[in-house]
Order: sequence, then structure tokens, then C-alpha cells
Amino acid sequence: MIYKALLLVVIICSGSKKGISQKTSPKKIQYACSPCGISCDNKVFDGPGQCTGCKMKLVDKKSIIHRSVSPSDLSRFLKSTKNLMVLDVRTKGEFEGHGEPDFGTLKNSVNIPIDDLEKGGYKSLDKNKTILVYCSHSHRSSRVSYLLTQNGFKNVVNLSGGMSEVRDQSVRK
Repeated sequence: MIYKALLLVVIICSGSKKGISQKTSPKKIQYACSPCGISCDNKVFDGPGQCTGCKMKLVDKKSIIHRSVSPSDLSRFLKSTKNLMVLDVRTKGEFEGHGEPDFGTLKNSVNIPIDDLEKGGYKSLDKNKTILVYCSHSHRSSRVSYLLTQNGFKNVVNLSGGMSEVRDQSVRK
């Protein structure tokens, strides 16, 4: 009987130790590259600092909350999304077809270059709209997508690969 009671005390104490250590152990933050649209976006780092690949600032991975759409799903996304703004973040020249090469432009898109957006130009955008962000290769658009979500935009979608990957002519101007 004493043996059973002693065994019960040991089980209870070891169970409570696990409970205490689980509650007090801090959660480790995973860091990722501020979205830049290249392969280092998928790397995870142990602490803050600078990405070894692109030299962008490392941020809490949980803070990267924008979605992406692939070029192959773009037409369906454009047709099915209500209250949509299509945002081209390339230079005015690229938007107007003067880039080399000319990757074209999506129908119904608005051009606000990344430089303008990073200087606060996003403040004029409607936070109630879904915003599809694109550029030529998805380097600038992923940066802008992150910028928008960090400034309160809830429905931001990045075009993966950018216009260089869009093959569907029906979505182009």
C-alpha cells in the first residue's frame, strides 16, 4: 500500500514538472528574409540580422502574411475575385511597354512604382480591396506585398514569378 502511494506521488510530481517546464519555456522565433522574390525567401534563420542571400533585413517569419497566385491560376483568380485592384509596381516606362524586354501589362492595372509606395504612396490605396501586386519577376512585388500587409492591408496577393511567367494572353492589355 505504501509502495502504491509512493508510486502515485512520483507520477504526479513528474507530470507536474513537465507541465511547468512546458509553460515556462519561451517559443523560439523563426526569422526569414524580408520578401524579395528569390530563393532565400524560403530560408529560415535563428535570429535577427541580414539575409545572407539578398542582404534584406530578417523579420519574424509569422509577419509574412500575404498570399501568392501562380501565373497558371491568374486568369481564374482575376475572374473570381470581387473588389479587386491590380497594382503594377514597376517603373512607369516598364508599365508603358518600354522595358527591355517588354513583358506586357495586366488588364485594368494601376501603376504605382515601388519607390513611390515605399515613400508612403500606399496610403492612398483602399484597404478594403483585394490587391494583386505584380512586377516583372516578382522581386519588387513581394517586397510591396510585405510592405502593404505590415501597414494594415489584409487582402494582398503577390503574382509569383511576375509578368515574365504569364503565358495567358487573355489577361494582358
